[in-house]
Amino acid sequence: MKRSIMVIFLVLITSGCVTRNYDSNMDLGKSQLNEENYVEAHEAFELAYKEAKTPESRELMDLSGLLASGMKKYDEQDFDSAKRDFEEATAYKAKYQEGKRMVLKAEEMNPVSDSATIETAKGNDRAEQDEEATEDGSKVEDKAATGTKGKGSKDSVSTLSKSQAEKLVKDYVDMGNFPNLHIEHDHDSEKGDYIFHVFEVDEPSQKSGHKTTWGWYGVNKKTKEVYEVM
Repeated sequence: MKRSIMVIFLVLITSGCVTRNYDSNMDLGKSQLNEENYVEAHEAFELAYKEAKTPESRELMDLSGLLASGMKKYDEQDFDSAKRDFEEATAYKAKYQEGKRMVLKAEEMNPVSDSATIETAKGNDRAEQDEEATEDGSKVEDKAATGTKGKGSKDSVSTLSKSQAEKLVKDYVDMGNFPNLHIEHDHDSEKGDYIFHVFEVDEPSQKSGHKTTWGWYGVNKKTKEVYEVM
């Protein structure tokens, strides 16, 4: 009888430890989701799932893993792979509040990765065309002559440089009051606008740390208008 009571007591203690570990990891994962730290969130949900294989921990582990992978591939400019991760997350049948929020985030990022893929392809096409023109010296000379005659000083003044556009975005975001923010030119849009990525890093002194997106901003080269890219 005493042996049976001891076994039951040990089972209850073990069960309580599992519940505490599960709850603490789930809380940590949800906290990291609020900061859009998907790598850390995924690690926490994975630990929670190992403690108790609940439907909620599985859903949040899967979705945070897809977003973490997609964000990483996007930062590495592997836009096709990033798009696949975001599409898989978008198609996920989420049942929990945090899961549904991650599906919405994937839907938000999918067009961005698609646009970046298109811009990269167009950039490659332009590079190939420039290379072909370089092989033919006469084409380069004709292009330079046409540019000199056809474009007056008015166009050169009205077209915004990348550094000038970057400063406009910094002022728009008020980055002077947010010392942990960083900015980088990501690509040019299909319309020719500059697209900048504003983000924070885990370790402000190292840009190689994990990036947390603050926002995406476009700048019209002619009108100097700054706008948020959705």
